[in-house]
Amino acid sequence: MKYRVISDYQSPYPNPLVFHGGDSVIVGKEFEGDPEWSGWVWCKGLRGVKAWAPKSYLNINGEEGVFIRNYNARELSVKRGEYLVVKEILGGFGMAEKPDGDTGWVPMKVLEKC
Repeated sequence: MKYRVISDYQSPYPNPLVFHGGDSVIVGKEFEGDPEWSGWVWCKGLRGVKAWAPKSYLNINGEEGVFIRNYNARELSVKRGEYLVVKEILGGFGMAEKPDGDTGWVPMKVLEKC
């Protein structure tokens, strides 16, 4: 679906977590700040990289998690007025693609459906 960016968003994570199905992580706290962003957990990868990941992408046993599908935590920086195609919406974020093919997660609250 096509969306227009209604507010600038700058990604706070320059080194995103990237995992493939079967990869392991240490699972921390579940996100509690914004109810629209429920279902995300703080993860630490084997190389010390840390990021939020969708809980639904993981099999969690205590503090250990295993990804059940590929996951890239890259957040996309966007500017007001840009147009994006959102391919998946999960926990208040959309996996979006710019016209130039650049992809990443964007908070849905900075987007409006066209």
